[in-house]
Amino acid sequence: MAYWWVNQKQTFNRAVKAGHLWSPKTNVDGSRNVFYQYMTHVHVGDVVFAFASSKIKALAVVTGAHYAKEIPDDLKTTDNKWRNEGWAVPVEYRLVDAPLKVSEHMERIAPLLPAKHSPLQANGYANQAYLFPVTDEMAAELLALLNVDLDDLGDWQDELPLEKLKEDRNIGETEKAQLIKARKGQGIYRKNVSDIEKACRVTGTSDAKFLIASHIKPWAKSENAERLDGNNGLLLAPHIDRLFDRGYISFEDDGGLILSKQLPEAVRLKWDVTQKAPRVPFSAAQVQYLNYHRAELLRK
Repeated sequence: MAYWWVNQKQTFNRAVKAGHLWSPKTNVDGSRNVFYQYMTHVHVGDVVFAFASSKIKALAVVTGAHYAKEIPDDLKTTDNKWRNEGWAVPVEYRLVDAPLKVSEHMERIAPLLPAKHSPLQANGYANQAYLFPVTDEMAAELLALLNVDLDDLGDWQDELPLEKLKEDRNIGETEKAQLIKARKGQGIYRKNVSDIEKACRVTGTSDAKFLIASHIKPWAKSENAERLDGNNGLLLAPHIDRLFDRGYISFEDDGGLILSKQLPEAVRLKWDVTQKAPRVPFSAAQVQYLNYHRAELLRK
């Protein structure tokens, strides 16, 4: 999951209604614009801070890949001059309970602004461009100021595939119930994982009451068969599960613990994130899922 910042100004209400981000492909003169090119770098599950009228008014979860789209008719009436050829990214907007006026919190935000392609100036005014990447550290601070928890974002990201699953008439109700329970690491999925994994691979904890059945390849990104596959799971202590789910740790094929360079040393020490359990190699079936986790989720 990556984070982005979009400046929408007078287009915010239109974009919320349409359920997408839109930008031209190039500048008016046809030259390349990196802030438009960022539209092609966005992935499903990414989170976008939607900024308009000096405030973050919404969070948007990306629900699909970018695609070519001519300028929407309702944007032709704005004061902006844009080329017709553009990019669109489908998103689901979530209006925040209390829009955040960022200029009032720059003592916390300013030290986290990137040196290059920053969405904000040090005084809290937005830089004049469309889409910006946001670092994990800056995103964490903004989410804290917005009073939004990372678990809330995870639930939002699951909602679209969950609704599609509920509406799928090709799946029986019994299987559908099993797939839904698997999202929370429960039911037949937990049993399937427990048949393979017997303890937390970091702490060594083996008491099932204190372990979470965690998908290696996230539930939202998995096919139905993968959602129930015991090879697509680990039994982890709660704090280890959180680090694994957020990409701060992963595992080698031989069972060795991988620590992300982005895992703060203070957290590692306070949580005592050291591998106390013996290394046990993963099966070939498990390695397929771990390849996904290391490639797509592990923070480099």
